[in-house]
Order: sequence, then C-alpha cells, then structure tokens
Amino acid sequence: PKGWKFCRLNDICRLITDGTHSTPKYIESGVPFISVKDITKGIIDFSDTKFISREEHERLIKRCNPELRDILLTKVGTTGIAKVIDTTKEFSIFVSIALLKLFNNQINENYVELLINSPFVKKQSEENTQGVGNKNLVIRCIKNFIIPLPPLEEQKRIVVKVNEIMNYLDELEKVIS
Repeated sequence: PKGWKFCRLNDICRLITDGTHSTPKYIESGVPFISVKDITKGIIDFSDTKFISREEHERLIKRCNPELRDILLTKVGTTGIAKVIDTTKEFSIFVSIALLKLFNNQINENYVELLINSPFVKKQSEENTQGVGNKNLVIRCIKNFIIPLPPLEEQKRIVVKVNEIMNYLDELEKVIS
C-alpha cells in the first residue's frame, strides 16, 4: 500500500544485541535475571527467575540494558517469540534473549511485537535458526529480518484493530467454554 516499505529489522533499531554470554553468579534475592524460559504466553514471567547482585546487574547493563518499551526476542530453544517490555522493573538478560531498541519516535513497539510474532517473520526466524539440539537464532540473522513497515499512524491503527479482535476472541472463548 501507499506509504508502506520493506526494510530490514536493523533499519528500525538503534541497537540489536543479546544478553550476557557468561553465566552470572546467582544469589537468593536481588535483581531478576531473565532467560528464554521466562518469556512465555505473551508475558515476561518473573515468578521463577534467578537473581543476580546489584553490582553484577550494573556491570551487565552497560552493554545490554532492557528498558520500558524495548523488545525482547527469544533466540535459543524456542526461538522467535517477541515481547515488548511493559514494566519499569529492572532486570538483566541472558544470551538466550535478544534486545531490540527501536527508534521510538518513528516506530510503534507494539506493531513490531505483532509483526515479529506474525507468520511472515516467524518463517524467517525458523529458516534462520541454526543447530540440532540447542537451536540458536543469531543476531546477524535477526538484524536481517525483512519486515513491512507502514507509516506510524497505520502501525497504531493495526495494533488497535488486532487488540480489538483478540479481545473479541477472548470473550468468545469464555462463552464457548
């Protein structure tokens, strides 16, 4: 459609990286340390996370600092699941998760989450996941995902419409159950 263009995911992100590649020292309580197992069913689940010290967290966020409105993307095991960070809670991430920092004034993060979770990008994720036992989606491949990008106002309209449809389906499921 008019105003839409195809681009690479890297074109709309100011940073695409992943969490620490070395296992930190876990402690009984502290700053949550999120891995791929903590991103399921459309939420960031803090109920069973491990914890790291404040000092280790401060060191890790110098390279990879997850913040409100950034996008997390699973890249090991169950790959290609995107989730917008919808909390101000501080946490660090493991190598099994990629962090996408968008050019926020031009891109709607909820649109990008929907897009990455769509069959169009999921197919690219599956085709680029490497390995046999422990499958891995490498950062280079994530950066090269081809995505359709409408103007910002259209991105917002798409998010509203999808949310309306999902709410309707949730209500329908309650009636049927």
